[in-house]
Amino acid sequence: MKKNFRLFFVLFFLSFQTVVSANTIIVKGTVKDSSNHYLANKSVKIYSTDSINGGCTMSHTVLTNPNGFYIDTLKCNGDIKKLFIIVENCDGKNITHDPALTTTGVVESNFIICSNPNIPSTTPGCKAVIAFIITDSIAQFNSKESYAGAVPGTLPDSIISRTWNFGDSSSILTGNRIDPIHIYKNPGEYIVTLTIKTKSGCESSYLLHIQIKKPETPTNCKAFFTSTVKDSVAQFNSEGSLASVTNGIAKDSIISRTWYFMDNYPTVSTLTGNHIDPSYTYTKPGTYQVYLVIKTKLGCESKYTASVNIKAPPVPTSCKAYFTKTITDGLVKFNSSDAQAAGANDSIINRYWIFGETTASSGILQGNNVAPSHFYAKPGKYIVLLYIKTKSGCESKFADTITISNVICEAKADFSIEKVGLKKVIFNSELSTVQAGDSIIQRTWKFGDNSYLQGNHIKLDREYPTQGIYTACLQIQTLRGCLADTCKQVVMQDTSSIRPIPVDFIKILAINPNPVITNFRATIYSSTKDIECEINVYDIYGVLKSSMKKVLSKGNNIVEVQTANLFHGPYFLRVISKSGKDTKIFYKL
Repeated sequence: MKKNFRLFFVLFFLSFQTVVSANTIIVKGTVKDSSNHYLANKSVKIYSTDSINGGCTMSHTVLTNPNGFYIDTLKCNGDIKKLFIIVENCDGKNITHDPALTTTGVVESNFIICSNPNIPSTTPGCKAVIAFIITDSIAQFNSKESYAGAVPGTLPDSIISRTWNFGDSSSILTGNRIDPIHIYKNPGEYIVTLTIKTKSGCESSYLLHIQIKKPETPTNCKAFFTSTVKDSVAQFNSEGSLASVTNGIAKDSIISRTWYFMDNYPTVSTLTGNHIDPSYTYTKPGTYQVYLVIKTKLGCESKYTASVNIKAPPVPTSCKAYFTKTITDGLVKFNSSDAQAAGANDSIINRYWIFGETTASSGILQGNNVAPSHFYAKPGKYIVLLYIKTKSGCESKFADTITISNVICEAKADFSIEKVGLKKVIFNSELSTVQAGDSIIQRTWKFGDNSYLQGNHIKLDREYPTQGIYTACLQIQTLRGCLADTCKQVVMQDTSSIRPIPVDFIKILAINPNPVITNFRATIYSSTKDIECEINVYDIYGVLKSSMKKVLSKGNNIVEVQTANLFHGPYFLRVISKSGKDTKIFYKL
């Protein structure tokens, strides 16, 4: 009855105290006897009560561990305003503590009860003490407040060993380390134990409950860079970037820098790693955004952006167009190999020739021909112009006047006639000739029935509308401007020598344009469908220059032929299939 009355008095007394309230409280402490021995399996009763003022009411019972340490967490939906903790003394009476709540939510209450006669007495006086500082996952411990005490009648004692158990899976630290640092890999609650031993044999242990919180990612790092530009190269420097600054032990550092140069959007040029001062070469003038994203060891990230202006390099003017010439009658050979680019790293990429005959298609030559030849059809004075352009954009012009005093132009037009039907013949102009170094670039056929055909058809077939006698004429024009013509009678009345008309055949009807600059379109006729043929280009010496295979449909087929890689001069287009073959000549300017 007395015990219950005493408990009620204590509860009534505690209810009138004003304390800090909270809904979660951690209660911890130690229980030892008067001989400084920590007592294991000692029952500790923890009460929360303040029902009068609206506080939570609850009771917990915990046991001390082998080191005499106990810990418990009280939680409720309301506020915990009053605490009292009770440990039974050796004489059966209760020792009651009423600790005040703290703003940290942690309450420590230590008990010293009567001496335990069953535990042998050791040299009294030593005491282990731990102080600590926690920064993120790093705990700094200090045991300098621990003391060895003294043995009566002897010199002062001294601590000869400190054993640390950090409460996680790491190894126990032995030796005599006063202020160790320990890094916890994971957040959570840990019990740290320090056991000291003195020279005289005194031992003491101290248990400490700590909480490692999940570290907060710092946000005060700062990305920054400067830039300088020379021509098309931008040099960057990010030494002014800063890692995060913390007040604790941990020091931060920049572990990655990612650069975005934004020169080819939406494709972005990226440089990863940790380059402090990279350089970047831009291919085109313009204003470009550059982004730098830094990341630090503690996880802080920061971005900085600035623009760089790449100006177009000045166009050089030191290139020089120039050519020499050799005149033989109407043929002039030019040579521009002495033309100069704007420097050792520059080169001529285009030569544009105007030979003074601007009304003729052959009077202009584009591309990059270093040593062209040109034939003038008439005597006279001609102004020849050469325009050059270099890789760096430099342009230059050179002009020279040439005098043509004598022009030798010889050409002979001739053709054969072969009847292949009642009203059908084949004309063949392979008998036509020109002087050495010249070539036929155009043939104009007049068939005597008020129809004609232009182009450069060497061989063709013609079906007349009615039988009769016709006068067919051929006029040829050469590269040097020579003209020649001839006419022959075509008699379409004698049927005794008519041979069977072939069923399957291939014909090249037209080559447009002719002469050709880069490519042309050939009109090829097939009498049947799906005929595979081989289309070849030969020079005048019979050397194969290009070849391709095509499947022709019935009727007219348009086939594009590339001639960009051919030198100027005459060439033959030949079409070969199992049903027949045909050949036509064309000229490359």
